Amino acid sequence: MIDFEEYVDLSKFSTIRIGGKAKRVYFPKNIEEVQYLIKKSLDEDKKYVPIGVGSNLIFKDGVLDYIFISTKNLKGFSFEEKGEHIKLFLEAGVSFKTVLEFVKKYNLEGFENLSGIPASIGGAVAMNAGAFGTEIFDILEEVTWIDNQGSILKSKKEEINHSYRYTSFQKEGFVYSATIILKKSDKDISKIIKEHLIERNKKQPLNLPTSGSTYKNPKEAPAGYLLEKAGFKGKKVGDVGFSEKHANFLVNYGNGTFSQLINLLQNAENTVETLFGINLEREIKIVQ
Repeated sequence: MIDFEEYVDLSKFSTIRIGGKAKRVYFPKNIEEVQYLIKKSLDEDKKYVPIGVGSNLIFKDGVLDYIFISTKNLKGFSFEEKGEHIKLFLEAGVSFKTVLEFVKKYNLEGFENLSGIPASIGGAVAMNAGAFGTEIFDILEEVTWIDNQGSILKSKKEEINHSYRYTSFQKEGFVYSATIILKKSDKDISKIIKEHLIERNKKQPLNLPTSGSTYKNPKEAPAGYLLEKAGFKGKKVGDVGFSEKHANFLVNYGNGTFSQLINLLQNAENTVETLFGINLEREIKIVQ
């Protein structure tokens, strides 16, 4: 039987700590259990919602009756050495922190720019997470995933539709595992990671519950710049606001609510469109 919990506080599954309750959250332990849950969502005509670290997920208030699939128990991690390269085979629930510890231990190059992103492998692949000029697709080789009919598939990176902060998995498919390739390095990888973490801490509000980058950067200008010029840096609605450190980061100052968050987002989007003629595209995913 697949492990599950009922009437779960969804704010625990979102790094900004906002959200209602899930009627049920499932905690599969293997690919067959995930496959079963996706087929169940099809049979019951319910949307399935993968949940990882929850750094870009925000849930509305009330009770949500979807097939919530947590990757908490999908922590398979193995590797193989091939000359100067090491392949990592990672299930969806493996955290970036776990990968970073491995990277530092063996001084591997390729993952260091992704340090500090609060993500697990499944969510990071689905959104093509990135930082400091690197995206996870830069080091990705292959993804094992389950489509909306419950079929298990393997796709090479080249076969997956992906771009800046986007992959086709956002529309269809549950990312079950990924293979990434890293290289043995002559650089001091631990030092580079430490520098990135210091830089991230300076620029981002890591001392408060946050959903990370709120909007994708338009081609015209960074979203943070546009929001700051529009007067939204530090602007609050109730206990939800855009950070005073970085205008593109939503933060919860205490008891923020979903309605406050939506109010602030709509205000920001309308203002930026009016002032600059630019439609901000959300990087965060809202489940409602």
